[in-house]
This record gives sequence, C-alpha cells and structure tokens, in this order.
Amino acid sequence: MNPLVARFESREDAAVQLAEALRAYRGQHPLILAIPKGGVAVGRGLADALEGDLDVMLVSKLAGPDNAVAAIGAVTENGWTYAVERPAGGQPDPVHFAQERLAKLDLLRQQCAIYTSHRARLDPRGRVVILVDDGICTGATMMAAIHTVRRQQPARLVCAVPIGAPKGLAVVRSCADEVVCLRAAGTDPDIHHAYQRFPQVDDAEVRALLWRDIESRNAEAIGARALADGLPVGIACDGTRLHGVLDAPGNPVGLVLMVHASGGGDHAVRNQYVARKLNARGLATLLVDLIGPREPMRAEKRQDIAMLAGRLRTVMQAVPGYVRTRLRLPALPVGCFGTGTAAAAALKLAGDAGADLHTLVLAAGRVDLADADTLGNVAVPTLLVVGAGDPEGIRINDLAFASLRCPRQLRLVAGEGRVFEEPAAIEELATLAGGWFSQLLADGRMAVM
Repeated sequence: MNPLVARFESREDAAVQLAEALRAYRGQHPLILAIPKGGVAVGRGLADALEGDLDVMLVSKLAGPDNAVAAIGAVTENGWTYAVERPAGGQPDPVHFAQERLAKLDLLRQQCAIYTSHRARLDPRGRVVILVDDGICTGATMMAAIHTVRRQQPARLVCAVPIGAPKGLAVVRSCADEVVCLRAAGTDPDIHHAYQRFPQVDDAEVRALLWRDIESRNAEAIGARALADGLPVGIACDGTRLHGVLDAPGNPVGLVLMVHASGGGDHAVRNQYVARKLNARGLATLLVDLIGPREPMRAEKRQDIAMLAGRLRTVMQAVPGYVRTRLRLPALPVGCFGTGTAAAAALKLAGDAGADLHTLVLAAGRVDLADADTLGNVAVPTLLVVGAGDPEGIRINDLAFASLRCPRQLRLVAGEGRVFEEPAAIEELATLAGGWFSQLLADGRMAVM
C-alpha cells in the first residue's frame, strides 16, 4: 500500500489542518503566497483562517523528457532557474532543459496576465510570508520560490505544505526560516496519493479563489479605482448557474462578451489571455462559460446550439445591469468573442432581431454548426479567425464566409494547432481581436452615448 494514501480528504481539508499548525501567525496578518495551481486552493483556506492576504507565487516545475511528474528543476516568472542536483531520471540533455525552461516561461507569462491583471502584486517586504503548495516532492518549485521571496526582504519566510517527501523537505529546510509539513512520508513524486479527492485545478478556479471575496464587498468600498477589477459573477440560467469574470479598465470604450462552452475551463486559458490584451486596449470583458461546471451531459450540451444561443441571450440581457452597477456607466456597445461551439451560438444570436450586438470575432469556431439561414441573417461586422495549421477549420470558415452577407473578414493565424496553442499564435489572435473590437466598439460607443 502506498504510504501516502488518504491522508487528506481534499486540498480544502488540508488547508484546515495546516491552518491549525500555523495558528501562531493568526493576528500577524501574514502574506500567503501560493504556488499555482493546486497550491492556491490550499492557500485560500489558509489565508481565510489566519486572516491574511493571498497572492500567487508564479513558479513552474521543469519536467524531464521521459517523466512529466518528476522535476529536473524549476523556473520563476523573472527567469531565475533552479536545477535539481540528481534528478530521478538522470541528468537531462541541456537542449531539453533549455527548451523546457523557455516553454514554462511562456506559460508563466500567460498566468501572470490571467491571474494578476489590473492589480498590484502584494509586497512581501517586512511581512511574515508563508509559501504554500499542495505538496513537496523534490523541493524544486519551493526552492525557486524561496529565492524570489528572499530578494524582497520578508521579515520571516515560512514554507507550509500538507505533505512532503523527506528528501525534498530537507532541501527546503536549508533555506527557509521555518518549514511546516503535516505529513513527511513516502518517496512517491506523485503527491495526489495523499488526497482522497485531488481534482485538476484550472485557471478559472485559480482566479476565482484569488478574487472570491471581492464580489460580496460593497461597491463603494471597492471604490472607483478598482471598478470591475476581476469580479466573479454568476448568472442563473436554465436551472444552473453560469460562472464568469468581469474586468474593466477605467473609462472603457466598449464591452466584449467572451464565451466558450466547456463546463470545465479547459478552453478558458486562451480567452483569459486575450481578455487581458483587450483590457489593455481600453475594453471591458466579461468571460462566461455557457456550460455549468457540474452540469450533467456536458458533452451533449456543447453541441446543442439552440440551447447555447438561448443561454447567450440570457447573458446578454444581464450585461446592461453589470455596465450600470459595476462600471457605473449608462451604456456601452457590446461585441462578442466566441470559440468552439459557442461561436455558432453567437452567430445564431447575432442573426436574431433585438440582440443589440455590434460586432463578432469567432476564433477556431464551429461555424459549420450554424445553418444557412442563421448565417444569412447576421448583419453585424464579423471577423473569422482560424489556425493556418487547421485545414478542416479553414474549409468550414471559408464556407461560412461565403454565406455571410455582413461586412466580414477571414484571417489565418500561423501555427500548427487548431486552437492557437503556441504563445505566438495566441498573441496574434489577441492582436487581431483587439484591433477589430477597438475600431468597431469605439465607433459604437459614440452611437450609444
């Protein structure tokens, strides 16, 4: 039997037990720096219990070529790199190490845009800092995190984890002021065995955990400075609750409703990154998943375009209220950014009278699921974006382009994948969408003011 089996019910249960072990820091207003993604779930509970602040420590494990679990090192968002002395799979090829480091740096840059948009990072200087993760194996990510925090001169640096392998804990103890580990057992690098439930944590969940308490605050307490700064929203629809995130810069020129239909956030990372770029152009964004996270038969619902269009209509009806109460503006022109099957739903809604949409951008959209009548009824300017490495996507978007009667463009983004997986492809997608919405919604704003 694995010695780590069922030590904790969940990350949340681990946070409760960890908070008890760290109760001496309650009242000292500690800064909890959590390592994404699983560490944020533990950090949220710890920050609440200790009455501290929560922020992220952006660091990523570097994986070997033949073992995605065991670490060969770690890199922080500023590029500082830690290498494991004797990794489990042997010393990696230098070329692989360099490529893995660059790939993880790109990932960290995206996470920074997603998690920390429009808000200053919390300063560790002079504070009690508690670094948190959901477990330690080699200690590589924690060592990289320690290096980063040390340079910011905290008053005390504590590392706290529910579970840890003895070898990794020994490495961390050599550099931290204090290490708190509830269970130091086993050598298995896959720490999920320590938990009865160990679900994957996606970027949408990390963001929601970081901002969970903001939605309940009084708008006056938030103040004009923050406006709608990363506010989680919930929209009742069809007996379920759709989850979204509202972001806005000061004095936005328009609002982009960004929709996907996954039910689990697995396509949300791209949309969140594009949203950060749109925010930088002066556009408010409302990201919404049209499938609830616990909704049964999610796969079937993703293909039900009529149902998705109805949900999108419900979300659209909620937008004026958010503009009025969260952005404190009388009206904003609204555009829609749709991906996957949500793109077909956006086309269907845009073809309906009274939808009040000013423009569409459809990226890697299943536009083939929109019938000819729907395409013929769309009147708003529409930008179709498809990956150059997706011949089937090019074919179906070309057919849709020919059927549309509205002002339209079809643009190809260089890359191998269908869903803009490469950092350069995501960046190009964000640039195309930003230019399109900035031009059309800025003009639309004049019409509604």
